[in-house]
Amino acid sequence: MKEQKEYNFDALLTHLGEFGRYQRRVYSLVCLMTLVGAWHTLVQVFLAGIIDHWCQVPEIQSSDCQEWNLTDAECQEVTKDIGIPIGDSDQYAQCERYNLTDVEVYPGIDLNNSTQTIPCNSGWVYNTSQYKTTIISDFDLVCGKSSFSNLAQSIFFSGMLCGNILFGAIADRVGRRHTLLVALVIQLTAGIATVFSPNYVTFVILRFLIALGNGGIMILSLVIGTEFVGPSKRILVCVVGYLFSTLGSMSLALLAFLIRKWRILQFVVSAPSSILCFFIIFIPESARWLISRGRLKEADEIIQRVARTNQVEMPESLLEGYKEKNEDKKQQEVKVVGSSDPKNPFLYPNMRRGLLCLMWMGFVNSMVNYGLSLNATNFGFNQYLDFFLVVSADIIGILLCYYTVEKWGRVITVCVAMILGGSLCIVTGFLVDGIAKVIVASLGKVGIAASFAVSLFLPIEIFPTPVRTISTGVVGMAVGVGSILSPLLLILSDTWSPLPLVVFGSLSISAGFVALFLPETMGRKLPETMQEGEALCARRRTGGRGSYGSLIDNSHADEEIT
Repeated sequence: MKEQKEYNFDALLTHLGEFGRYQRRVYSLVCLMTLVGAWHTLVQVFLAGIIDHWCQVPEIQSSDCQEWNLTDAECQEVTKDIGIPIGDSDQYAQCERYNLTDVEVYPGIDLNNSTQTIPCNSGWVYNTSQYKTTIISDFDLVCGKSSFSNLAQSIFFSGMLCGNILFGAIADRVGRRHTLLVALVIQLTAGIATVFSPNYVTFVILRFLIALGNGGIMILSLVIGTEFVGPSKRILVCVVGYLFSTLGSMSLALLAFLIRKWRILQFVVSAPSSILCFFIIFIPESARWLISRGRLKEADEIIQRVARTNQVEMPESLLEGYKEKNEDKKQQEVKVVGSSDPKNPFLYPNMRRGLLCLMWMGFVNSMVNYGLSLNATNFGFNQYLDFFLVVSADIIGILLCYYTVEKWGRVITVCVAMILGGSLCIVTGFLVDGIAKVIVASLGKVGIAASFAVSLFLPIEIFPTPVRTISTGVVGMAVGVGSILSPLLLILSDTWSPLPLVVFGSLSISAGFVALFLPETMGRKLPETMQEGEALCARRRTGGRGSYGSLIDNSHADEEIT
């Protein structure tokens, strides 16, 4: 067979500039998509904002208030005093009223304990001092339907998970660029259509479609960004992408503060996608993907464009000599199929343990991270400021993670962060509403954000090349399931108000201790073979730099696995 030089795209990126002007330009565009994606992910916190409500009392008409010489505001208060019972917490009941049939009413009448109460049978009245309209008030998601908003958010996260899987698979077949455009169009179309939702079912279906596109955009933004970036800059790129997502969440608080009607707010967070669709013109197809599909000429053109923008001298063609690569690849695939080493991490005891640990950590991190963000407006100080402070804590957590992972290592960082974050979650649950509760919750979010950031790249560093993608995907599935369950766990507050935070905190602490069963990857090269991966996972909480020679010699990874 004709000898052929091995193509090393990472070495090429190092020569072109690992994060040069061209890569920064492209990545800035996909980061804007990530920012808008964060709006869609958390906007329901304000679309379904907490709003006080009480039963409509049809027996008291506006004409009665006119006879009593009452203003509209005074009429509303008198109607509540007459028709709505006082509950155990000295608050007006929200789901029942007095039966005023055949009762002569007038201002000042006291009906306590003397009149039968009935469920709200004529609709509800909503307090519009905080929100002018929400899906709660438009679709009457109160009383027996109070959990429907949490269910809608859970369905949204289901759509995100489906989008990650669906568009990830499509992108591998038809390319990243065109798939990203399709995801943007779906996000835009469904987002605008949601503005005109006539009922709850339509709203949920359209939000699922938004999430489907949003999930594709999030995964493809990361893929496009990292595939054009050199090896030493990939963690930085992940951190920057996470920061843009956090900035999106923070700016959402300002948008919601300025826009108190949910349909207008939904339109505002959806409209920018129309501009993002045009950004596709400036985003190239992934050269890595083009090479993998044998489209070498197109890849060469893109690489030459990168070289010109980064002002790097390159030969006219960097891909000569790779015409026969496909044939070599087929022969290599035959060898892989005939290999005695099964390409399944669950068949290797040490890798299986590592994968299960990472799945649990990703599941818990996602659940707690989104749980705190979705619950941020319930801390009793100021809904908009509470949300802003809690989500902005992610920035501190991410920057802290970026510093500590190279000082303390991955395992200690994620262990301490999850235990500390979980402990503060539990403390938050028992604090009275107010600024102190917001501060403690924000400090807990710092720990969760730091551990979440580490958990995103740990699978890449732990698992070997043959199973790296599938292992990362399995962990991603666990992350998705955690986000789906997060809104549903918030319903537990109806049973006992601190319960969701106690559950979040307890699970986070458990995941922190589970992290101690993972190997330390700081300073180690990425494992290439199944033996190297098994040997690495056999070593727990140990640092050091270099190869795997001593690890393999001292482990049982070279034993036959059947």
